[in-house]
Amino acid sequence: MGTQNFGHSKVLKTIKVIKEDGRGTEIDFGYRIRQFKCKNGCEHHNHLVCVFCGQYSYLDNTSLENSQDQLAKNNSFIPQKHIFQIYGLCKNCQ
Repeated sequence: MGTQNFGHSKVLKTIKVIKEDGRGTEIDFGYRIRQFKCKNGCEHHNHLVCVFCGQYSYLDNTSLENSQDQLAKNNSFIPQKHIFQIYGLCKNCQ
């Protein structure tokens, strides 16, 4: 069985179709850094994003999530979604 060559444009078209039919979403971190995620079975994540190399890591912090929930509750607000990202330099780029 031969390997199939997928060009950059074909990948982008496939992602566009998946986003349009609601099976996935694209997260734009800014600084020309993007991530594509499936919607089925994917949990929400907060991120640390390196503005130099584009590396990102998940920020798993229950107290942060609880603080966001409490902030919304204190303001009689029902959140639908949120984005929390910290931009800076990763350990390798410092």
